[in-house]
Formats: sequence, structure tokens, C-alpha cells
Amino acid sequence: MRAIKLVLLAGILLVAISPVLSQKGIKGMINAEKEFAAFTASHSIREGFLKYMDSAGVIFNSTGQILNAQETYQKQKPSAGVLSWAPAFALISASGDLGVTTGPYEYRLKSASDTVAERGSFTSVWHLDQQGNWKNLVDLGISYTAKYTLPKEVKEISLPKAKELSNSYEHVLVLDEKFNNTLEDKSIRGWQNGLAPDSWLNIDGQLPAVGFEQVDAALRHIPVALLLVSRGGNVSSSGEFVYIYGTIEDKQKIGNYLRIWAYREKKWQVVLQVLKW
Repeated sequence: MRAIKLVLLAGILLVAISPVLSQKGIKGMINAEKEFAAFTASHSIREGFLKYMDSAGVIFNSTGQILNAQETYQKQKPSAGVLSWAPAFALISASGDLGVTTGPYEYRLKSASDTVAERGSFTSVWHLDQQGNWKNLVDLGISYTAKYTLPKEVKEISLPKAKELSNSYEHVLVLDEKFNNTLEDKSIRGWQNGLAPDSWLNIDGQLPAVGFEQVDAALRHIPVALLLVSRGGNVSSSGEFVYIYGTIEDKQKIGNYLRIWAYREKKWQVVLQVLKW
């Protein structure tokens, strides 16, 4: 009888902790993105962002201002607009506490049955908070008119742990500034050295560029004399995942960028970036 009780107790405990365990890892982060989308679709954009954005999470407005998401959405009134999206790509740190997702979104003015009013791609930086819940730290989207075909499966990358890393964030800040300089100066060889073979680029007005060749070709067409300045970011506890966001200035116009750096094969690489101005 005691053995039966122990088995039953073990089963109850397993059921109780399984939702927590299921939140960890890249699958948990992808599920958090999907839950964010589902909740927003069934409630409102305002309610969705208030529920899933971290208290320190940032968003970006049309003039390049970097805003606290919670404060911004608290001030907004609920709207009838319907926002839907799904992840196509996900990358997570070796420690499993920091990662990023990106994929297509569609916006409709009043209901899910309306004609699509706007299309584009989102990028979300996620972290596990102290309660073990996934929260969105950075949300930056770009728009385009073409229809994006969502892949059947999310492309997943889980970074391996790198033991030799130290002061990752400070080191990558320097690399990020150098990368910005290569874009400003149109130094093709410079940015090529920093791109990962499987790099991903979301640039305003265009469908996502995927892979070294597509990203390289897209970067060659950006205008000269852009000024990119980092404004914030963070690093995973394991050190091999860094995100940095900032501003882009183009004459009288100000926009934003987001860049994801990953340490793989003993070097830092740009795996994903968003350019919007």
C-alpha cells in the first residue's frame, strides 16, 4: 500500500511541475511566443502586450524613440485592431534564460475576417524571469507588402556552452560598434566577417533575407551615411548570447536596429538583425 501511495504521489508531483518544466528550453520559448499571439488575438493588442512584455521591456515608435512597453500600453486605450503572428525562427542561449524569435505578422483593422491592412515581420527577445515565466524584453517589427510564406516548422538553434568566455557584453559592444561602422562606411568585407552563414535580416520594406548571400546582398543596398548608435542590451548568464538595440539616423529620419550576436565555433557572429528607419 505504501508503494502505491508513493507512486501516486510521484505522479501528482510530476503533473504539478510539468508545466514549469515545459516552459524551459527553446520549445518553451517558442510556446511562449505562440501563447502571446493567441492571447492577443482573443483579447486585444493592449492586453497582450501588458501580459507578456517584461516590466523593463522596450518597444520602438515610428520616430525611433525607445519606450518602456508597460508604461506605453498602460496609457493606450483598447483598439479594435487584430494582430496575428507566428514564429519562423528561434535561437536560445546555452543557459536557456535568453533567446529570440522572429516571424511574420498580419494586422487587420477590426476583425480576423477583414482584409489584411499591414504585413511584416516581428522580432522578440525573450528571457526567463525570476518566477520562471518567459517575458518579452524587446519587440521590434518591420513592414512590407509581399506575402510571407510561413515554413512548416520553426527553425531552431540552441547554442552550445562556451567555457572560455568572459566580459562578453563589453566585448560585443565593441564588435557591434565596429559592425555599425562597416554599414555606415559601406565596408562590405567588414560586415561579411561578422555575418553567420545562417544569418537572418529583417529590413524595413523587404521580405526577410535568410542566409549569408541574401543578407550580404540586402546590406549592399542600404544607403550611405547612416549613423547607428547602440542604446541598450544584455547578455545571457552563460555568456554566448548578446542582444543590442539602438538608433539609426538617416538625414532627418530616426529609426532603430536590433542585433543578436552568438558565440559559435570560437568566434562572435551576427545571427539575426533588424534594421528599420
